[in-house]
Amino acid sequence: MEVSCLSLNPRNAMPFQFLPLTYRPQRRSPPMQVSCRATKMDAEDKTQNVNFYKLLSLSPKTATMDEIKRAYRSMALQYHPDVCHDPSMKKESTRMFVQLNAAYKILSNPMLREEYDCDLGLRSKRSIGDERWRIRWQEQIVELKRRSNRRMAKRDGSWSSRMRAQNRETNN
Repeated sequence: MEVSCLSLNPRNAMPFQFLPLTYRPQRRSPPMQVSCRATKMDAEDKTQNVNFYKLLSLSPKTATMDEIKRAYRSMALQYHPDVCHDPSMKKESTRMFVQLNAAYKILSNPMLREEYDCDLGLRSKRSIGDERWRIRWQEQIVELKRRSNRRMAKRDGSWSSRMRAQNRETNN
């Protein structure tokens, strides 16, 4: 029995192999994105050891979202690599700008900020069965049911209730 081959040379001929399709998740964007000419710093970038609150000159306990945004914008304008005209300070300015972006990304997102605060020891770590998430989930379910019921009431009920009513009419 002949087998179809990929190669024209019979000595190197290998039969077709059908490999199963595997799920390949889409590539995620890099963890930090920096605009303009600034690039991520490799081993020199020590954002893991930097306290983002100190970097932005904020108090960890009292910093609000508006304060975080104002501090980030003022420092980003100061350390933006395109604004730095001194070539000897360009690398330091770029490093600082990348750290500022990482700080803003983490501190402006409430969930990432909570995790960061837990890592710093400013807050207690969430337990796996944290009630806030479960309560929020239940509130969302109740809201979805309420919307669905209101929509069904506008359309004279669901499909099944309309079919039951139609069957009752034909049987009578």
